[in-house]
Amino acid sequence: MLGFCVFFMGLDQTFVVTILPNMIDDLIDSGDPLGDLRLSAWIVNGYLLGYIVAMPLMGRIADSYGHVRIYMVAVGIFIIGTFLVAISPSLPFVTVARVIQAIGGGAVVPISMALVAERLPAGRRAMAVGLIAALDDGSSLLGPFWAAVLVDILPWGWRGLFLLNIFLVLPFAFVVYRMGHKTGDSGNHVPVDWIGGLMLAGGLTALTFALTDNSSDPRPLWINLGLGLTALGFGVAFVLRTLRVRFPLTNLALFRVPAVSSAMVLYFIDGAVTITAMVTVPLITNVLWDGSTFDGGVNLMKMLLFFPVGGIAGGYFATRFGFRPIAFLSFAGAAVAFFLMVAWPVPPNQWQMWGALALLGFSIGFNDAPIIGSVLESVKRGERATAAALTQVLQTTGMLVGLSLMATQGLGSFQERASNALEEAGGDVDSDLINNLAADTFQDVWLVAGIVLALSVVLTLFLKRTRPAQTTWSPMGGMAEGYDDEPSDEAAANPA
Repeated sequence: MLGFCVFFMGLDQTFVVTILPNMIDDLIDSGDPLGDLRLSAWIVNGYLLGYIVAMPLMGRIADSYGHVRIYMVAVGIFIIGTFLVAISPSLPFVTVARVIQAIGGGAVVPISMALVAERLPAGRRAMAVGLIAALDDGSSLLGPFWAAVLVDILPWGWRGLFLLNIFLVLPFAFVVYRMGHKTGDSGNHVPVDWIGGLMLAGGLTALTFALTDNSSDPRPLWINLGLGLTALGFGVAFVLRTLRVRFPLTNLALFRVPAVSSAMVLYFIDGAVTITAMVTVPLITNVLWDGSTFDGGVNLMKMLLFFPVGGIAGGYFATRFGFRPIAFLSFAGAAVAFFLMVAWPVPPNQWQMWGALALLGFSIGFNDAPIIGSVLESVKRGERATAAALTQVLQTTGMLVGLSLMATQGLGSFQERASNALEEAGGDVDSDLINNLAADTFQDVWLVAGIVLALSVVLTLFLKRTRPAQTTWSPMGGMAEGYDDEPSDEAAANPA
């Protein structure tokens, strides 16, 4: 039930991409298509902003006041935000509504992970985490097609899609409430550091704005520098406050636990390489292989199809063999996939594409259970939603950084090469040469991603080593009972 609720709440993250033209026509329609498209980016960025900014604070609130209780609050916030999106009269209104929607929708994922850790015995957690991650990935996969099929069928068009989501989420949320409410869930009653939460939110907001610049119409450099310094200032203030207050928003001692800190770095890398593949595969299809936008989407699907498959398989095998070997295989497999992409001819045949992209999608999904499982198994009860939220935030931040690096370093490298070629040729450059330069740029991006993944396998050796003793795969057994098997202080300090 947790996973299905995550699935339906996650649909709006991706189905909005399909219906953006409908929303633009309804909400903006200024007669300037390019200008409208740039403005509409905040329909997507608004969700991203709410998701990344509110998640750490919502995780802490859930640990303090009870996971089931705050889970239902998060669902309520999501429903309110979704309803406001559906009735939005303007772009600013829908952007704010998307932020509200994301505050609730983003909180549900880490709280679900914490509920799994609290309510299931150790032998069932990894599989449950893998299933939730697989359903989350599945929503990203299905979202665009979901919208394409239903937007012209439902009453009220794109607005009807958001209203439908409310009715799909409610029954699963009610079942979660009934199952979780049986045990009572009062939380750890630790006070929430609201000031620290605002500092962290301010820093993440500034960072998000800094990293979501429009590469085709960039802001002045001084604005981005100011945003970066603002993010740094809030970050330093947050750390200093965290070290001083009795009940900080985040226990920084968690980052001294190798199984936690290594998992968070790995999930940051996961986010960066995932967005690298999701952007470059459709782009190279359109730019170099003379494919349409539809062809680019089809090629991307060859990777996305295997996200949920890898998520379920990762949960199953992590339960049987432990977190370290599964994470090792995941990052090694993703590295091999990128190296195979570097060796692609222009264009590759279907076998070459399917082989590399299927391996990449499976490998990326394969790491969810061992990474999140390592975090959940290594922190104390009462800190799990906070730790899971931070892990999710780092993955999303990795995506932002990956996008920013591709826009600056990748595009900058191509422009520099093209400029040098133009200068050498006296302004007359053959199109084949430009295509070769573009191909070299894609290959360089993939090579860097592969090298980073290959080096990161070292970090997998620091994940939680202990293999759960129980190998039952079912994620539902024991949900109502709850388990009090938190690691001792000594175990948390030395999880291996």
